[in-house]
Amino acid sequence: MEQQVLTTALPMLILGLGWTGQFLVELLNAINLKYAATTRDGRGNTIKWTMPSTSYWATNPTGLTNLPSAQTVLITFPVINTSEMTEFMDAYESEHGKPQWILLSSTRPFNGTPSDRHGPMDPSRGTDRSGAEEIVLSRGGTVLHLAGLWGAARQPRQWVSRFPTEAAIRAKLLTRQLHLIHGKDVARAILAVHEQFKSGERWIVTDKGCYDWIRLFLAWGSPEQIAIARSLAKNDEVCRNALGEGTLEDVVARGGVVPRLNSNEFWETFGIEPTEYLTIE
Repeated sequence: MEQQVLTTALPMLILGLGWTGQFLVELLNAINLKYAATTRDGRGNTIKWTMPSTSYWATNPTGLTNLPSAQTVLITFPVINTSEMTEFMDAYESEHGKPQWILLSSTRPFNGTPSDRHGPMDPSRGTDRSGAEEIVLSRGGTVLHLAGLWGAARQPRQWVSRFPTEAAIRAKLLTRQLHLIHGKDVARAILAVHEQFKSGERWIVTDKGCYDWIRLFLAWGSPEQIAIARSLAKNDEVCRNALGEGTLEDVVARGGVVPRLNSNEFWETFGIEPTEYLTIE
């Protein structure tokens, strides 16, 4: 990774160069956009850094000297403690001025059918991220709610084995939509927000479609999983009523699986389109 840390403001500071970072770094390098990035251990020429605890600031009021000034500060990890978020943002802005804050999050709290970015949210489904998100939004930042992340080593075909039981498979037969976004498109979304920043907004980011869990089971499930799914479709009254008559192949062929999450407004607002889609075969 070719990283350049400058004394003047960088275009982007990436706090937490995790899975998303591999795609973002590739894109930023391709367009020669300078950045700095942090990891817990400072690997790969990154800055060694972790989010300071609330107690840290009592004895280290100027403890951000190892973080450079940046136009955009991207936080890739969930922040649970709202006080930590507030105190970190206070300290960074005091030292460097106010950047464009971007916080990555999940689509899990959006529980409406269907849901767009203006729809209802259930904070209890968001692993306690909502408090920090509200702080970022109230201070003019942006929250990107990302659908299921895939790409590189993270492949949906490997997820099917996580649902070996009858109860788990039944749940997927009854809620068939799988919403995804590839890491390359996550990177493009982050860059678009950096370049066309909209203050105080939250966005849903998916590839604008969805995938049928039944197709995934038929393509990548074990014989045991497929047998359980066929039995449920035939013998479980709730599943039979939801799926209709015929084999699982017939059910898939009839279609009818439409996205529950609507991310169209994001792509239309920023003038780009997703480019990566899952092939199930």
